[in-house]
Amino acid sequence: MSNFLPGMKGRLRFIFLMAALTAIGIILCQLYWVYYNYRTARANFIQTATLSLRQSIDSSLVGQDTLPASLSGDKPALTFLMKQMVASTPGAGDSAQKPSFTIKLVTVDINEDQLPGVRSLVARLFSQRANKPFNLDTLHRFFRQELLRNGIAEAFTLSIDPQQQQVLPGEIAAVISYQQKPAVVRAQLTNKMAFLFRMNVAPALVSTLLILLSAGSLFYMSRIIKRQVQLDVMKNDFVNNVIHELRTPLTILRSSNEALAGFGAAHDEASLMRYLGINTLVIDDLDKNIERILDFSRIEQGRRLPVWESIDLLPVLQQTQLRYAPVNGATITITASEAPFEVLTDRFMFGVIVSNLVDNAIKYSPEAAVVAIDVRRVGAGWQLQVRDQGMGIPRASLPYIFDKFYRVPTGDLHDSKGYGIGLAYVKRLVTDLKGTIAVTSEVGKGTVFTLTFTA
Repeated sequence: MSNFLPGMKGRLRFIFLMAALTAIGIILCQLYWVYYNYRTARANFIQTATLSLRQSIDSSLVGQDTLPASLSGDKPALTFLMKQMVASTPGAGDSAQKPSFTIKLVTVDINEDQLPGVRSLVARLFSQRANKPFNLDTLHRFFRQELLRNGIAEAFTLSIDPQQQQVLPGEIAAVISYQQKPAVVRAQLTNKMAFLFRMNVAPALVSTLLILLSAGSLFYMSRIIKRQVQLDVMKNDFVNNVIHELRTPLTILRSSNEALAGFGAAHDEASLMRYLGINTLVIDDLDKNIERILDFSRIEQGRRLPVWESIDLLPVLQQTQLRYAPVNGATITITASEAPFEVLTDRFMFGVIVSNLVDNAIKYSPEAAVVAIDVRRVGAGWQLQVRDQGMGIPRASLPYIFDKFYRVPTGDLHDSKGYGIGLAYVKRLVTDLKGTIAVTSEVGKGTVFTLTFTA
């Protein structure tokens, strides 16, 4: 595969940089959102719990003191002493005077909206006058009820701090100022860590999900972009390879035609037959390449289905050995775990698979290539291995060698002929024959293709 088109690598790097910055921005926004949501929820929780504590203190005071009966009737009211007057009146039978008292009382009706506040105020006054100790058990019961009424199910412990007279920021506490010595009632969560987890688990899960979706989308987009760039390069390479593969036979045919037309070779029977033989070989080679591409297209479209039959693999392997052994002085060895080696497969497809693998092994090996073919039984199926000692395949190229039109990058060199469809063709045939194909390779040491088929 050739290098990236001019400017393509820079544009791709810019796109990946923007995608990375976007992902980082999304993650930072999500983290800030979680933190902000936590702070807001915590502030609301403290505010609600503090209000519940204050209301519970009032309720507990009302419960532990005996309030005026006038506040408990159908028409609650309070009677106030507005004025007290003292006067002297003559006594009976003597000159002494006796004082007389005149009291002016005012009764105020209390409506339902004002009643809780009035009851609380009266209870505070009674407690302050009587100097009763504060009952934490009673307060805890009322506090629990008030919390549940506000939708809070957390467990709290209550304590009184007589040394403190003001509430610190962030505390769930209230000041009791109507006793002789003010104190602070403080509520503390029994299991603070569990509460913090429950408070943040939903936002954290939503944020994590959004981060994963964003990261996954960006990763998938980068893969698509990279794949599109790769396909564009592979398309250009394929076009270049086709042009290269067509130019060579056309040059041969043109030279042969010029020799026949311009140099009198047509009048020499021996020369005529030689040039015609060369032309025939070139035309046959072109025809085979065209048929190979068309056959691959038929296989891809599912128009060529396997013809299953029981065959002995050894004769097919030996035919391949005889066909390719003369090429560049190659040495091809065949080993089998048994003979005959009977399997159920498609004779034509299997022959194409072996031919392509052996052809590639010789093509990408130095002179006098060494190729080993091995077949053996594996469990309930069988396995074919083709090993060579050629140039090997770079690790970065291994994931793509079975892609259509892909060729291992060699710059602009065309030392080996081909269109980049051989291994893609092999993988498709192996799949149609209900098999799998794997490859291991090391640059400079060779490549091993392992094909495994079910019985």
